Formats: sequence, structure tokens, C-alpha cells
Amino acid sequence: MKRTLILLFTCISLLQFNACKRDTGPSWDVGIVLPLAHASLSIDGLLTDSLTTTNADGSIKLVYSTKFLALETDTLFKFPDTTVANVFHLPIGYANLAPGSFLIPPSTPTQTEFNVSNVEIVMGILTDGLMTMKFKNDIRKRVIVQYQIPCATLNSIPFSVTFLIPAAPDSLHSSIANNTVSLAGYTIDFTGTNNDRVNTITTLFTAQIDPTEIGNITIYPSDTVSANSDFSNIKPYYIRGYFGNETIQIGPEETSFSLFNKIQSGSIGLDSLKMSIGITNYLGMDSRLTFNGIWSRNTYTNQTVQLNNSLIGNPININRGVLTSSWLPVIPSTYNFIFDNSNSNAKALIENLPHKLGFDVTLVTNPLGNVSGNNDFFFSDYGIEATLDVEMPLNLFADQLIITDTVIPNFSSITFKENILKGKLTLLAANSFPFDAAIDLYFIDVNGNTIGSLVSQSNTINSGPVTLSGGYLVSTGTANSQLTIPLSETQTSGMLNCEKIVFKAKFDTNSNPVYAKIFASNHLDINLSADFDYRIGN
Repeated sequence: MKRTLILLFTCISLLQFNACKRDTGPSWDVGIVLPLAHASLSIDGLLTDSLTTTNADGSIKLVYSTKFLALETDTLFKFPDTTVANVFHLPIGYANLAPGSFLIPPSTPTQTEFNVSNVEIVMGILTDGLMTMKFKNDIRKRVIVQYQIPCATLNSIPFSVTFLIPAAPDSLHSSIANNTVSLAGYTIDFTGTNNDRVNTITTLFTAQIDPTEIGNITIYPSDTVSANSDFSNIKPYYIRGYFGNETIQIGPEETSFSLFNKIQSGSIGLDSLKMSIGITNYLGMDSRLTFNGIWSRNTYTNQTVQLNNSLIGNPININRGVLTSSWLPVIPSTYNFIFDNSNSNAKALIENLPHKLGFDVTLVTNPLGNVSGNNDFFFSDYGIEATLDVEMPLNLFADQLIITDTVIPNFSSITFKENILKGKLTLLAANSFPFDAAIDLYFIDVNGNTIGSLVSQSNTINSGPVTLSGGYLVSTGTANSQLTIPLSETQTSGMLNCEKIVFKAKFDTNSNPVYAKIFASNHLDINLSADFDYRIGN
């Protein structure tokens, strides 16, 4: 819809030159004729989130696209939070150590496996992740600890951090220190020190008495130096491995279908349409996908229409995507399925005027097993998508089809509203659509409540002159209609204090089973004006 709201109020002192004096004495009434609003409704205003194209004969074709299924990569795999423990203590006896002595010398790294099943991860690049280190020192000397993750690199440099842990205050209390570092951006090799493992994080922990300390320290078996490393919120940008042979149930669930959001009730009949479902797989993994059901649901009537087609219930083998070195990191595999009048009830699916599109999907990952040799991959921003596209010529019939639109008036500029008494609204309409329309107005307050309405006793806007052409009802011109709506003082007050005005239009072609053809030139122009009684004086 292209609409322009024009609100023009002039000062009373200027109006007095044109006002009609209706009384004498301390107060008198004047008549004010004011243009209130102009609206121009085209087919773009009747259907949302769509594209219209014009055919060679000037008729309209509607194109609508919506994504209704998006399999996020975290559905396939999530790193569980994991703790790696490193502890030093004397097994027996005691030791007298000088400053600079190693409590935990450089040695063989610790290998800790993430607790995941049926998944074999060999490599990942992290977009997020935290490592929280919790240090405990029972020794009454400062301790320098170095924590390394040799398998994690950033710009080819292995992860390494060093901390100074304060000395224990006495023999009964420990010194505690916590530090958190980010792992974002690190590339991690999960194959262990000998590259023969999966799902494994490799760490190396050393602890040394601060060389700047003075004097030796006696350490007893009860004394410990420990570091617990908690890995949390690990989120990969890229990950490689084997994601298992798993069955994943998606749905049943519904997603928004906004094409008919402005239509509140009624029905339409479509001449024809073409609908397609496209599947795009960015995962570097073979899959098998089955649509157990696809349906549309009208939330006003709660009517559901199930799609009937051979696609439903039959598995689709989905090939893996292919890695690239371009800005799009993967070339997806794509599949497209066409539905029309000859092979499905797609027309009935859309004639339901749905607000929701539902689906029930089963996905089987790696149906043939680990055929890639742990070389499955995915990028966090690229999963599996399914889109629904609708292409239909706007050849239709409408039966009690109610469409609404909302405008915001600028009544705030009016001063002395209480001096406006009553009057009438005049609605001038120029309609070149090939169907009649009935217009009602509703006033909405700041809280969204309806505080008034205006319904003309004869509120029909005539269709443009029509004729049959090629078996379709077409408009050959424009019909002008005038509606007069009287205003009581209550209705006037409600209108002047509203925040929004809702136009409710009911369309009827009165042509079933003959379809009306919609053209780009079809529109409905509305000019709304008011003739108010305004009281000057007491």
C-alpha cells in the first residue's frame, strides 16, 4: 500500500473568514470542512512480504518465499563442559626444597577426553570458549605455575599462560586463586600427542617455587599444589571429524507464514499456482531427510491443510557440501521439488490463507557410516535449510475476504478539541479493482483498545466496470463511490482521541466460479474528509 496521510487544521482565526455563522450571542457554531486522510491501496498492500511482477499483459504475478526449516549445527554436536585436574603432592615423607625448585616439572602432557558419544572430533576452530583455572597452594611460598595446551594454537603459537600463586598464609589454610582466559580464535587438534585419538584435549602443567623467595621450605605429604581447568561454552566456528550415524527428529513444529497476515477472514479461490520446496545442505556430511508431514494452518479458523504429494514420507538422500577457499566456505548441495495443480493439493494449501507453516522432519546423519574417514565438517553459520517458494498469477475470486490496514493520524496538533461537537465524514473512493469493497473504520487508543467505530449503513464501494476477457473477469476502468458517515459527539470524541485508525475492507468478487484477474494498474484511492461543528465562545 502506498498511503499518504494528510491532516490539515488551520487556526480558528483564519477559519472565521469562511465559516458560516450559525448563532448569535456569547457563543456560536461554525462549520469546518477538513481533509483528514488519503490512502491509495494497491495489491502490494493486501499481501505482505511478497514480490509482485507484471506479466506482458499487465496482469500481476505474486512471488513469495519463506525459510521454514533451519537445522542449526549445535543440533548435531555440542562440546560438553569438561574439567582437567592437575595435582602435586608428596606420596610419602617430606622434602626440603629451595627457591626455584620444581614441584611439578615439565613432563608428559595430560590427555583428557571430552565425554561425547558416537562422535569423533579431530579438529576445530573456536569462535567462543572459556577456560577457568582454579589454583590451590598449601605451601607457604609463592608458586609460579605455567599452563599450556600444546594442541591449541593461535597464529601458529601454542596456548600458554603463567600465573603467580600467593603463598599459603599458614599451615591450616590454603592460598586460592582463580583466572579465566578466552579460547576464542584458537585452532585445536583433538587427536592427542600421537595423533591417534579423538575428542581429546592435551594439557601440560608445571609448578615451581618462586626463585625470588628467601630460604628453603619443608613440604609434607598433606601439602598440595593443584590446578583444575574447567572448559566451558566451547563453540566451534569450524569442526572436522565424524558426526556419527544418528537419527534426529525435528518437529512437529510450526513457523510463521506472513503472506496473509492482513487478511482476517473470508476465503479466496486461486486459478493456479506453482509451489516449490528447496533444500540446501552446507554440511560436509551425507544425510537422509524425510518429510513426515508439511501443512498450513489458519490461526483465525484453526483449519489445517496437509500437503499431499509423493515427497511426504519418502526419504531423500542428501549429499555433503564441498569445501572451498572463497568467501563462502562451502559449496552446498541443493535439491528442488515442484508442486502444482497436477501433482499435489498445493493450491488448497495456500487457499487456506495460512498464518503458520508446519513440518515434521526426520534426519539421519551418515546413513552409510564413516565413509569420509573422520573428514565430515561443518561451519557454525551453515547448516541445512529448507525454503518454500510460491508463484501464483493473481487470478482469483474472493468471498467475504476481510483485509485490514492501520494508519496513524496526527490529531495531537488540534487545540481545543472539546470545542468540536459533531459532524460527518465523507469518504470518496475511486476503485479500479474488479471487485466490490465495504469499508469500516475503527479507532484504537494508546493501549490497543478499540474506543469507537464507524460503520456506514450503505458502505459499499463499487468495483470498476468489468468485462469477461479470456475467461477472466477484468476491470476496464474506475468507479467512483461516495460514503457519508454521520458522527455523534461520542464518535467524534473517540476519533479525535485515538492513536490509530484501522480500515477494515471486505472484498467480494461475486464471480465464483469465474476468476478475476488483477492488474498492476488496479488500485483503490480513498479520500476521507470531515465536516465538523465547532463552537466558538462559551
